Amino acid sequence: MTDWAKVWDETYRRQPNIYGEALSRLATELANLLRQRTPPVRVLDLGCGYGRDSLYFAHQGFEVVALDCSPAAIAMLQERLVGSELAGRIKPIVADALKGIPVPEGHFDAVYAYLFFCLAFTDADLTRLFAECARVLKPDGLLAGTVRSDRDPSYGKGELVEPDMFALPNAVRHFFREEYLRRKLAEAGFELQQLDCYDETVGESSFKNLLAFVAVRKTV
Repeated sequence: MTDWAKVWDETYRRQPNIYGEALSRLATELANLLRQRTPPVRVLDLGCGYGRDSLYFAHQGFEVVALDCSPAAIAMLQERLVGSELAGRIKPIVADALKGIPVPEGHFDAVYAYLFFCLAFTDADLTRLFAECARVLKPDGLLAGTVRSDRDPSYGKGELVEPDMFALPNAVRHFFREEYLRRKLAEAGFELQQLDCYDETVGESSFKNLLAFVAVRKTV
């Protein structure tokens, strides 16, 4: 079994600024929604990397838990926080979200996941991850994320692992069809509020036809 933490550690050591410093479009859209909520506003940055968007959320006055499986990425974020006024607003955590997010249920106002769900996760993995996101969100909490779509130029390349999941030369990626994304969200108890498709460049990487979504945790 691939040790993805080590894979990402090596990636960040080799390309420490792989995703640049510019804000993601979805991060700004989510922040606009969260400003309407009563403080304190708590955000989980799931698969945060070196904290590009975590730092932005903290600048907006939100309390941020920045979670990644890569110790190297979290170490980079911790270095950025040394002596920073944002240090008290960001809690970096090394954890494997598939084994559970280490916070109580109903803790967050939002979970943000930029290109996280389309990593090397099987359909069963995604079922667990979406359910775990629902667990840690408050009623009416928001799940915002981007995923690679079946219109991505890399779709269909490499060895087929399972439907819409391919082993590319240096990575395994799960590509999303719109109907699949809608179904996985609904199964986990989310109501889709916003779905967009656009191209975006982050640092050294350009992505075509990203699916960007915002969903709300439905109350029982």
